[in-house]
Amino acid sequence: MSNKKEALSSVNEGMRSLVDIISSKLASGQSQGKEIFSSLSKNLKDSIHDTSEKAADFINSLKKDKIRSLEKLLNVDKKDLMTSNKKSFIYSNESGKMVIVERDIWGDPCTVTIKDSNKVELKMVKFFKNRPYLFPPFSEKKINGDIIFMGEKEIWYRNKDDVTVVLFEDETPDFLNINLKGVQNFKEKDVLDYIEKRKRLYIDEKLRNLLLDERQIDINDICKISSNHTIYKNSSGSYTVLLFDEFKELYKEFTLRKVPDLSDEAMTLIFSKDIAEYIFSKGYEFESFKQSGNHIEYWQDIGRNKVCVMRVKI
Repeated sequence: MSNKKEALSSVNEGMRSLVDIISSKLASGQSQGKEIFSSLSKNLKDSIHDTSEKAADFINSLKKDKIRSLEKLLNVDKKDLMTSNKKSFIYSNESGKMVIVERDIWGDPCTVTIKDSNKVELKMVKFFKNRPYLFPPFSEKKINGDIIFMGEKEIWYRNKDDVTVVLFEDETPDFLNINLKGVQNFKEKDVLDYIEKRKRLYIDEKLRNLLLDERQIDINDICKISSNHTIYKNSSGSYTVLLFDEFKELYKEFTLRKVPDLSDEAMTLIFSKDIAEYIFSKGYEFESFKQSGNHIEYWQDIGRNKVCVMRVKI
């Protein structure tokens, strides 16, 4: 929808420019009135026509990009296209797979029916930042707000004071409402982090009970929640790290002076069980690990030289 607004905005901008020209011409004298109005009328029509054409071309280009990206997601190709019209287009390939894509009133893909062997699936098509996602059909009528995030199994809708997170662990959507009144003064990134933490604690009941109930940790003191680790800040200023195994069982707990300056992917790697145990065995400090491109590194002073003694690709 935002792309359509941009295109319409360009039309309005062109008209405003012509209004400025008209005002300028009228101010220069009225003796040439008829000629001026005749000329400006033609210019106005031509400008509106040209700008409208550009806007239409822009929107059509976006639609084509959306269709190509959706084809890639559905694992079909333009050559598989059997037929198309204003309401739908149908693909079929040699393996017997058939895909029927229906369009909305704007002409954008909105639902997909996938027929593969004896299986038939109906999916809702959603686009976020021009990337397509497929979800089980659900009603958005009772959801307020604009979409601010979309993932493989989730959509975030933000209203003024709350966020609705729709989760898709299976074919039935799960709705989580998160109140944002307590974080209105937070930076946008911190608000998104807060939503992510609330979502993860909602999904993981065991972790929620451990942190919020048993240990009485304020959610704003939780720094990181990942599949294999959680970090929270203590009242003393230090940080507690909880490590979890593949069964989500807590198997190790330790304290850091500061949180390593690493990406989320690097943090997940460094706290994975095998690598974490190796780091413990060597006596390396987690705080001293650094990230260099797509590697994490640990450097030590050996004699007069600084030597990289551990390097792992992320």
